[in-house]
Amino acid sequence: MPLELYRDRHHVCLMFSDLCDEGGEAVQANQFLIVNDDTGAIIDPGGNLAYGELYLGMTRHFAPARLSAILASHADPDIIASLDRWMTATPTAKVYVSRLWERFVPHFCKPGKTTGRIVGMPDAGMHIPIGNGELIALPAHFLHA
Repeated sequence: MPLELYRDRHHVCLMFSDLCDEGGEAVQANQFLIVNDDTGAIIDPGGNLAYGELYLGMTRHFAPARLSAILASHADPDIIASLDRWMTATPTAKVYVSRLWERFVPHFCKPGKTTGRIVGMPDAGMHIPIGNGELIALPAHFLHA
């Protein structure tokens, strides 16, 4: 069950955590769903072990096919190893990742699946359109060690 971090008439922010129980064998990352009216973004969609639970949990609140953005804080497997499945489930969503990590993203997908869908964020950050609003993203490489 996700934790609701924010809600108003037009916006929702949910945090999903503890989605995979592999007896301590897997690294667990938190995933976030941000909804702006009829579109949304997922932040750090997780690894393959988290995909099923996240997808099902998300469908209770928002149709995954309506995602317009997939954001990855970095390119570790616990953050985007499930990307191949998300690229299929969200046929028009762009993948936003720091330019530093951009060249690693295609390795998580079948050839051609990411063509024209990866947006490298500059170090200065960028505004990411989500419906009629936007997210302000700022890469922070120093937070990943």
